[in-house]
Amino acid sequence: MKMFRYMTGVASIDVVIDDEYERLIFVVNKGDLGRAIGRGGRKLEMMRKIVRRDLGYAVEVVEYDNDLKSFIRNLLSPARVSEIEFVGEGEGKVAYVKVPEEDLGIAIGKDGRRIRRARLLVRRWFQLGNVKIGSS
Repeated sequence: MKMFRYMTGVASIDVVIDDEYERLIFVVNKGDLGRAIGRGGRKLEMMRKIVRRDLGYAVEVVEYDNDLKSFIRNLLSPARVSEIEFVGEGEGKVAYVKVPEEDLGIAIGKDGRRIRRARLLVRRWFQLGNVKIGSS
Protein backbone atom coordinates (compact mmCIF):
# COMPACT_ATOMS: atom_id res chain seq x y z
CA MET A 1 0.00 0.00 0.00
CA LYS A 2 2.96 2.29 0.62
CA MET A 3 4.23 1.65 -2.89
CA PHE A 4 0.80 2.53 -4.30
CA ARG A 5 0.79 5.84 -2.43
CA TYR A 6 4.37 6.62 -3.45
CA MET A 7 3.71 5.92 -7.14
CA THR A 8 0.25 7.48 -7.46
CA GLY A 9 0.15 10.13 -4.74
CA VAL A 10 -3.11 8.60 -3.49
CA ALA A 11 -3.55 6.49 -0.37
CA SER A 12 -5.36 3.21 -0.94
CA ILE A 13 -7.81 2.19 1.76
CA ASP A 14 -7.50 -1.51 0.98
CA VAL A 15 -5.63 -3.95 -1.23
CA VAL A 16 -6.83 -7.43 -2.11
CA ILE A 17 -4.44 -10.06 -3.41
CA ASP A 18 -6.33 -12.28 -5.85
CA ASP A 19 -3.99 -15.23 -6.42
CA GLU A 20 -6.45 -17.02 -8.71
CA TYR A 21 -6.22 -14.26 -11.33
CA GLU A 22 -2.75 -13.04 -10.29
CA ARG A 23 -3.76 -9.47 -9.57
CA LEU A 24 -3.66 -6.82 -6.88
CA ILE A 25 -6.89 -4.87 -6.47
CA PHE A 26 -6.42 -1.48 -4.82
CA VAL A 27 -9.43 0.33 -3.37
CA VAL A 28 -9.28 4.13 -3.20
CA ASN A 29 -11.60 6.65 -1.58
CA LYS A 30 -14.44 8.19 -3.54
CA GLY A 31 -13.09 10.96 -5.75
CA ASP A 32 -9.49 9.67 -5.82
CA LEU A 33 -9.71 7.29 -8.79
CA GLY A 34 -8.72 9.88 -11.40
CA ARG A 35 -5.70 11.02 -9.39
CA ALA A 36 -4.63 7.41 -8.84
CA ILE A 37 -4.79 6.60 -12.54
CA GLY A 38 -3.14 9.83 -13.66
CA ARG A 39 -3.45 11.80 -16.87
CA GLY A 40 -3.81 9.38 -19.74
CA GLY A 41 -3.35 6.50 -17.28
CA ARG A 42 0.36 7.23 -16.86
CA LYS A 43 0.61 6.61 -13.10
CA LEU A 44 -1.32 3.37 -13.25
CA GLU A 45 0.60 2.12 -16.28
CA MET A 46 3.95 2.78 -14.59
CA MET A 47 2.81 0.92 -11.48
CA ARG A 48 1.48 -1.98 -13.56
CA LYS A 49 4.83 -2.39 -15.30
CA ILE A 50 6.77 -2.46 -12.03
CA VAL A 51 4.37 -4.82 -10.25
CA ARG A 52 4.20 -7.14 -13.27
CA ARG A 53 8.00 -7.21 -13.50
CA ASP A 54 8.64 -7.72 -9.78
CA LEU A 55 5.64 -9.79 -8.67
CA GLY A 56 4.10 -11.12 -11.87
CA TYR A 57 0.70 -9.67 -10.89
CA ALA A 58 -1.67 -7.31 -12.68
CA VAL A 59 -2.92 -4.14 -10.96
CA GLU A 60 -6.51 -2.91 -10.80
CA VAL A 61 -7.89 0.15 -9.02
CA VAL A 62 -11.51 0.62 -7.95
CA GLU A 63 -13.28 3.50 -6.25
CA TYR A 64 -14.99 2.84 -2.92
CA ASP A 65 -18.44 4.19 -2.11
CA ASN A 66 -20.33 3.97 1.21
CA ASP A 67 -23.50 3.28 -0.76
CA LEU A 68 -23.54 -0.43 -1.67
CA LYS A 69 -25.38 0.09 -4.97
CA SER A 70 -22.88 2.74 -6.08
CA PHE A 71 -19.97 0.53 -5.04
CA ILE A 72 -21.35 -2.36 -7.11
CA ARG A 73 -21.76 -0.02 -10.09
CA ASN A 74 -18.12 1.07 -9.68
CA LEU A 75 -16.95 -2.54 -9.50
CA LEU A 76 -18.79 -3.54 -12.68
CA SER A 77 -17.82 -0.45 -14.68
CA PRO A 78 -17.73 0.11 -17.64
CA ALA A 79 -20.85 -2.10 -17.84
CA ARG A 80 -24.06 -0.09 -17.56
CA VAL A 81 -26.04 -1.29 -14.55
CA SER A 82 -29.77 -0.76 -15.01
CA GLU A 83 -31.04 -2.19 -11.71
CA ILE A 84 -29.80 -3.69 -8.43
CA GLU A 85 -32.11 -5.60 -6.12
CA PHE A 86 -31.20 -7.15 -2.76
CA VAL A 87 -32.76 -10.37 -1.50
CA GLY A 88 -32.20 -11.96 1.90
CA GLU A 89 -30.58 -10.88 5.14
CA GLY A 90 -27.09 -10.74 6.64
CA GLU A 91 -24.39 -13.03 5.18
CA GLY A 92 -27.01 -14.68 2.95
CA LYS A 93 -28.01 -11.40 1.30
CA VAL A 94 -27.66 -11.50 -2.49
CA ALA A 95 -27.42 -8.59 -4.94
CA TYR A 96 -29.18 -9.27 -8.24
CA VAL A 97 -27.73 -6.92 -10.83
CA LYS A 98 -29.34 -6.28 -14.20
CA VAL A 99 -27.37 -4.95 -17.14
CA PRO A 100 -28.35 -4.48 -20.80
CA GLU A 101 -27.88 -7.66 -22.87
CA GLU A 102 -24.99 -6.09 -24.79
CA ASP A 103 -23.15 -5.33 -21.51
CA LEU A 104 -23.49 -8.79 -19.99
CA GLY A 105 -20.04 -9.91 -21.16
CA ILE A 106 -18.48 -6.67 -19.91
CA ALA A 107 -20.11 -7.06 -16.48
CA ILE A 108 -18.88 -10.64 -16.13
CA GLY A 109 -15.43 -9.89 -17.54
CA LYS A 110 -12.90 -12.17 -19.22
CA ASP A 111 -13.00 -15.56 -17.47
CA GLY A 112 -15.34 -14.02 -14.85
CA ARG A 113 -12.72 -11.61 -13.53
CA ARG A 114 -14.97 -8.57 -13.06
CA ILE A 115 -17.78 -10.44 -11.29
CA ARG A 116 -15.24 -12.22 -9.06
CA ARG A 117 -13.74 -8.84 -8.13
CA ALA A 118 -17.22 -7.54 -7.26
CA ARG A 119 -17.97 -10.61 -5.13
CA LEU A 120 -14.65 -10.40 -3.28
CA LEU A 121 -14.99 -6.73 -2.43
CA VAL A 122 -18.67 -6.60 -1.48
CA ARG A 123 -18.12 -9.56 0.86
CA ARG A 124 -15.13 -7.83 2.38
CA TRP A 125 -16.67 -4.36 2.77
CA PHE A 126 -20.40 -5.05 3.16
CA GLN A 127 -20.62 -8.73 4.25
CA LEU A 128 -22.87 -9.42 1.26
CA GLY A 129 -23.33 -13.11 0.43
CA ASN A 130 -23.18 -12.96 -3.37
CA VAL A 131 -23.56 -10.86 -6.52
CA LYS A 132 -25.44 -12.33 -9.48
CA ILE A 133 -25.73 -10.75 -12.91
CA GLY A 134 -28.49 -11.05 -15.48
CA SER A 135 -29.64 -9.11 -18.51
CA SER A 136 -32.50 -6.64 -18.48
